[in-house]
Amino acid sequence: MAKVLIVEDQPSVATVVQYHVEQAGFDTTQAGDVEEAWRKLVTEVPDAAVVDIKLPGADGWTFIERVRADGRFSGLPMVVLTGLLEADVVARAESMRCAYLSKPFAASALVNKIESQVKGIAPSKPTLDDLHQGHQSSKGGGQTQQPAQPPAPMAQGGHVDLISVRVVMLLPSYQIEGNMHLPPELGRFSDAWESLIRDQRHFLPVTDAIITVLGGPKAVARAGFLQVRKSDISGIFPKEA
Repeated sequence: MAKVLIVEDQPSVATVVQYHVEQAGFDTTQAGDVEEAWRKLVTEVPDAAVVDIKLPGADGWTFIERVRADGRFSGLPMVVLTGLLEADVVARAESMRCAYLSKPFAASALVNKIESQVKGIAPSKPTLDDLHQGHQSSKGGGQTQQPAQPPAPMAQGGHVDLISVRVVMLLPSYQIEGNMHLPPELGRFSDAWESLIRDQRHFLPVTDAIITVLGGPKAVARAGFLQVRKSDISGIFPKEA
């Protein structure tokens, strides 16, 4: 089974990436910074890597440059997964033989990028969808992303162990309806607010989201994946079936 190294310092994002990559049939290993990523690369020798750019300490470019400069790993397939949308970021990824995908991302797009890289298909130039998935979602318009399939309970050793709860979250000026992914011990609570308070993460992964401006049109945007800052949530309740 091919293994993918996920280099991402935000646990909520890493967990969602891990889930979708494993659902596509890959094994995974994770690292939160460049030094840990390099150790995992040398000791576990993954078949591909998904690399965030903004990391604590040295950034993702440092890791990519080190990989490309080392004859043992210079051909490693890599996907740059970042919230940075600047044109020079896209160009730099392309010049370093990396595929590019912006956050938030559609699960199908992530898997397709990885599979194409592993099969040795040269990364194509990013499409408008690649560049603007996150930007359009935050603006409340533009293209609709493919909804990501919500994680189901998993109990395999070392794998993601989350359950999906359909909720409505109230924020200062809008609401989000989506699948919030919780550890099983939190999802057992019938009170969604109690689950939120007990969750120690600062950002919560939400998939298949519908975003609505309060007092505005019914639905203004959809996103396959979002990170919602816990401190911004003023209310939360389960979505009635």
